[in-house]
Amino acid sequence: MTETTGRLGDPVLPDQDPTRPMPLGWQEYSDALQSEWFALLDRDPEEERVQEFLELHPALIPGGTGDIGPGGNHGSDLQVVFRQPRLKGAGRDFAPDFMWVTRSSSLITPILIEIEKPSKRWFTAAGRPTRHFVDAHDQLRDWRTWFATGSNAQTFQDQYAFLGDSWRDRTLSPQYVLIYGRKSEFEVGGGHSDPAALNRKRAQLRGPDETLMTFDTLLPRFEQSSSITATMKATGPEAFTFSPLYRTGPHLLGELQHLAGVDDALSRSAMMSEERRRYLADRWQHWTDMSAREAKSGRRWVQQMGRE
Repeated sequence: MTETTGRLGDPVLPDQDPTRPMPLGWQEYSDALQSEWFALLDRDPEEERVQEFLELHPALIPGGTGDIGPGGNHGSDLQVVFRQPRLKGAGRDFAPDFMWVTRSSSLITPILIEIEKPSKRWFTAAGRPTRHFVDAHDQLRDWRTWFATGSNAQTFQDQYAFLGDSWRDRTLSPQYVLIYGRKSEFEVGGGHSDPAALNRKRAQLRGPDETLMTFDTLLPRFEQSSSITATMKATGPEAFTFSPLYRTGPHLLGELQHLAGVDDALSRSAMMSEERRRYLADRWQHWTDMSAREAKSGRRWVQQMGRE
């Protein structure tokens, strides 16, 4: 293992040992993940099973790379997606199934995501939105109302700007996502006499700050291949699982101390060898120690690009 424990101000390099335990290659992971994902959908899973699967594979969860909302974002802090985050403040409390908190030079864009049992239908045989869809879609309105109530927007920023004050003064611009149903409903043989017309109607159901999609549209995103699924606790974010392709490196300096629960999260992570888990735990501790030295000295390391 290549160590990087030089003097402050020296370049800090990622571990470049060619014998270190490596993650799966992207193409191998993407192919295996898509196979497992569509096999799961075809088994008519309950919502809870889909939630568990997506928690293990955040590369499937839309919104972390500027693909939802105004775009041009810098991603989420520590590449974290939150599982069932609590929206607590004035009025009712809510808990979306997932949430990214992305940012750009002028905006903070929370991406709040609702999922449902994939076999639920969008439309009745008469071409009207089903009760299940109406109820699911209404949750997006509940979240929008929550952000518009009292000081909830400021409460949200105080809780989820966990890396400091550098972007608390940016405009909050939430986006709301509903992942619902299967694309087969809008194909010939899907149970509707004119599926193309209903597909056009479906496109008109979306509000200006909303994205409505089927489960079939979820595909692995390379840009999210090193993400973390986390739970927001009263004490701050706690890792729940790491993406199977997660990589450490100098980019973590000054940030990773904000995230707790790393060892337990690595033990829950999927498609990752025991050797890789131990390696990531060791490297996380290494970069934690380096961050502590940096904070104590008041000087900054010169970070070099690269992941481990």
